[in-house]
Amino acid sequence: MHRKTPISVLVYNHLFPNPRPEDPTSFSAHLSKNLVGEVRIETATFYGSLDTIEARYPGLNYSHPPHRKRLGRFPHHARLFKAFDQLGLTETEIASLCRWEGTLWARQRYERDEGIKVLDTTGNEIGPWVDRRRTRQASQIKVKTDIEVEIEEVSSNAPARQRPQQQQPQDEDMMDEDSDEEIESIGIPLNQRLIEAAARREQGATNVMMDADWEKYLERAQERGEIAGTMPYSIPAVLAQNSGGVPTNPHDRTMPPAPPSAPA
Repeated sequence: MHRKTPISVLVYNHLFPNPRPEDPTSFSAHLSKNLVGEVRIETATFYGSLDTIEARYPGLNYSHPPHRKRLGRFPHHARLFKAFDQLGLTETEIASLCRWEGTLWARQRYERDEGIKVLDTTGNEIGPWVDRRRTRQASQIKVKTDIEVEIEEVSSNAPARQRPQQQQPQDEDMMDEDSDEEIESIGIPLNQRLIEAAARREQGATNVMMDADWEKYLERAQERGEIAGTMPYSIPAVLAQNSGGVPTNPHDRTMPPAPPSAPA
């Protein structure tokens, strides 16, 4: 598209619609005052020094997005790129306008005059991109394993039922121990009293009274028919024939063998 108004005038009027006294009077004045200084700062920051031909002729293309991003960090270049977009300038129109130090136009003129091709070393350390997704998928080994899991439902009452069964033998053992202790505590003193009473009767003390518990035991045994009702018992004779002594438990149903009858 051919424009009647020069591109430089269009861009300047867009950048400075109402110029102030401190603003540049033309686009060339704006270029020398603001834009060239920002280009030099960007070149020194990017290359570090101006010792190489590439650093002196960086070949910045104002239509190339990466170059725009580098220069867009500066305020005057940011306004310039915004004006290009709002005016709808083409790449040809932008290239015809941007002819100053550090631009692509300056590099092309140097290459044409000197016959030297300026090598662009930007990104040489970055290798070509290789899509390894297909190779990774091919090298992977897929193993499918079917796992069956059986879950048994256990009611909450099951542990409660097992606990009393586990505690029951312990309770029975404790009861047996208590009963043994009671039998032992009753039988030992009774046995001692009967032995002492029998010893006194052997010495001639006929008025010695036998133990009351022992008498009750004999009465119960006689009522049950375990011994004859008229059969006399002599404690010394019983002790003599029964090596095990007097029964230690008065509630025991086992009786010692009957002693022989006394002579008439």
